[in-house]
Amino acid sequence: MSDTSKTSPPAVSQATALKALLLRLRTTERMALAEVLEIKATQTAAAALAELGKFTADVVVTDIGTSDRETTALLQGLRDPAASPCKGLPVICLLSHSSPEQVRGLVRGGVDHVMIKPISAAALRDLAQHLCANPLPQISVPKYTGPDRRRLPDESFTGPNRRS
Repeated sequence: MSDTSKTSPPAVSQATALKALLLRLRTTERMALAEVLEIKATQTAAAALAELGKFTADVVVTDIGTSDRETTALLQGLRDPAASPCKGLPVICLLSHSSPEQVRGLVRGGVDHVMIKPISAAALRDLAQHLCANPLPQISVPKYTGPDRRRLPDESFTGPNRRS
């Protein structure tokens, strides 16, 4: 009798092209990613969520340019347990510049990983493969299903033992 609960998910091989849904990536970035990933590009959160019903993506890559409105809307749709077309789908967010508050806000919203530009298509592919082979712990509560957001340090407590 084998114990299947201890087996790990199959690793994604380098030869297997991951399928990525892209939200708001520029043409040059899409062309570079098309060399290493099978992609489907969208410009709005609504279009991305609709496309996920038809396109079996392994990962979502979103780019925050001047506004994070579309990314926020996409995360709300993906992480809503009642409406999500793909529960547990890894999300990578690309930023041109960042602040700690912005990164914390994205992680709280359900982003699995943040990358700061400039990046290479190969580095993004490697990260996507890593997230697919080693998914983050997932939680499910009434209004959120996705990566465990409690991994962020809580700086509001200043005492010696936070759990006491």
